Amino acid sequence: MRDMRSDLLALTTDDLAALTNRGTVKRAQRELDEAEVTGTATEAASGDVTATWSDGAACTIPAGVALAHGSCSCAAVGLCRHLIRTVLAYQRTHSTPLPAALPPTAPWNPGDIPDDELAKHYRPQAFARVKGVFNQGILAEVVRSTKPTARFYQPACVVRFLVPDDPRYAHCDCADPAPCQHVPLAVWAFRQLAPDVPAGIVSTGGKAAPVAPAILDEIEAVLSEFAEVGLSGATKAWADRLTRLEGRCRKAGLVWPAEVVADLVEQYQRYSTHDSLFAPDRVPELVGELLARRDAITHDTGQFPQPLIRGTGNDSTGSLGKCRLIGLGCGVIVGRRGVELVAYLQDADTGAVAVLSKEYADPVPGAAAEPRSFAALGQNTAVKSMTFADLGRGQLLTEGGRRTAGLRLQIGRSHATVQPQSFVWESLKAPTLVEDFAEVSARLAGLPPSALRPRRAAEDFYVLPVAKVDSVGFDVPSQTTVATLHDARGEAVLLSHPFTSRGQSGTEVLLAKLHDAESVLKFVAGSVRQTAHGLSIHPTCCVFETNGTRTALQPWVDEFAASIPLPNEVGATPTALPPLADAARLLHAALEDVFALGLRRADPMTAKRWQEVQRVAESVGLTRIGAKAATVAVALEQKAHVLRWDAKPTAAVVLELAVLVRLARDVISAN
Repeated sequence: MRDMRSDLLALTTDDLAALTNRGTVKRAQRELDEAEVTGTATEAASGDVTATWSDGAACTIPAGVALAHGSCSCAAVGLCRHLIRTVLAYQRTHSTPLPAALPPTAPWNPGDIPDDELAKHYRPQAFARVKGVFNQGILAEVVRSTKPTARFYQPACVVRFLVPDDPRYAHCDCADPAPCQHVPLAVWAFRQLAPDVPAGIVSTGGKAAPVAPAILDEIEAVLSEFAEVGLSGATKAWADRLTRLEGRCRKAGLVWPAEVVADLVEQYQRYSTHDSLFAPDRVPELVGELLARRDAITHDTGQFPQPLIRGTGNDSTGSLGKCRLIGLGCGVIVGRRGVELVAYLQDADTGAVAVLSKEYADPVPGAAAEPRSFAALGQNTAVKSMTFADLGRGQLLTEGGRRTAGLRLQIGRSHATVQPQSFVWESLKAPTLVEDFAEVSARLAGLPPSALRPRRAAEDFYVLPVAKVDSVGFDVPSQTTVATLHDARGEAVLLSHPFTSRGQSGTEVLLAKLHDAESVLKFVAGSVRQTAHGLSIHPTCCVFETNGTRTALQPWVDEFAASIPLPNEVGATPTALPPLADAARLLHAALEDVFALGLRRADPMTAKRWQEVQRVAESVGLTRIGAKAATVAVALEQKAHVLRWDAKPTAAVVLELAVLVRLARDVISAN
């Protein structure tokens, strides 16, 4: 048989599901597998593929026509199961059929598609209009892979190329018929990426408009004053000044800096009202991030697009509307004084992942009450009468609410219900659901430091399909459950889940399920990081299949009876922090003191702490950080002997160190 329809042969079952839906594909497969209908797909010399089926349907996919424009004698509108059945039959009768579950191609570059080929699918006026949109300015994250993806920040959509070099099969999550106007934008975006780089962020439209220097100067001035007086000396006038700065940032289009300022205002309010949710460890990171963004805006080198650092018009709070949100698990963020429960949900229509979260303060040390287990906290209400645990394993149907710029959900009084889901996660949308692990690795490698990325709550959240699991065990030094996950191509990711006394039950069951030969791990959802040893995922939900039935395990918040005894070493004292992490911890703690007390009220003990920072930093080779710590220590010692001590030079050094602490978070997490 002549190989004239490479487009049909390249389509996997996942691709067909993206073009229609999972149920239609499964029904077509079942009809062929169980011989419910008979018929044969034939290919003419011209390349036309036809099939006549015993149920009366007659299908034709003409040469040079995409599958979506094939015809069927049935009354269905759009891509019906008979056409899907025809493609599956054609693939099965081909002389060298391709595995349905494995993408048949190597990574490729949609930028190689010539404009002449693109122009065939659009009217000249429409094509010129799209070109004008591109020249005016777009911001996109592109990944070259077996199924290349372009994720646009503005306009907001995701384009995925299913068949190599064929724009007709580019799937976009917008409502327009394929190929939509975003396909040429995606092709041209891929051309902006360097040939030797698999992924990155590109923008067009020239340099961003300059920001009024007064706003950038005000950011530095208000933070410098903050370092001098600290939270203990900050007045309401200072807080009002910070609130006005937030408004000025938003008016100037500095969406993400405004969000950081808003978080700082929230921490000040919690401190001033003695709220138990006040998090002193968050303050240095917020200060460092705000200054990092200010510096990147002030000194625009062009390395990272300004809309990424500043935010765009699409990064704003908006109405949620009627939608279905699929639960991808509930995780726990452990803080110094409390925990935050975070349920992750994907919009079934747009594919955007949003979170619904709530913070819970721990009992004061020495109080009679003990901190509640994470499973008990998971039974707290997330929305209406629904718990966080139910939300993570179900699907939320809501008729309203709001979604913030950081993709945090606020349901409020809107009607909402949670229903069970069957965990058919093959139907989840890209780029959250990945084709293979190499795609995630390429994307993470092309991103800027987290302090300069969009401040969306689930930026590093993915759903990974799992083909094989091995090396399951408990790592005693790090006190974590570990396993090596493999995709269909053999690429590996390390699953890592920490043991905590408050989450012991979930850890026990996770180990038991990973060891159980009858429970097959199909998907893992969670935050993915690029480390020195490769990719690592911290799971919020694991989907297992046993005898054809799928169930979900949320290791943070699910509670079960103990299934297997944990190793004797569980709960033992973990090994000491690596030297670099220990130095960062000491510097972070010293900055917490400064921003709580203020340089003007610093005492001799504060100076000694900075001397310790200097000693540890220099011992691990961080000589520049050690020198800056020494500058702070010397200045604080001199303060007691100077009548009118000027805190501004020391405050400038403290702010520099705050930036380094924030940037160091990425380095430490990668090791």
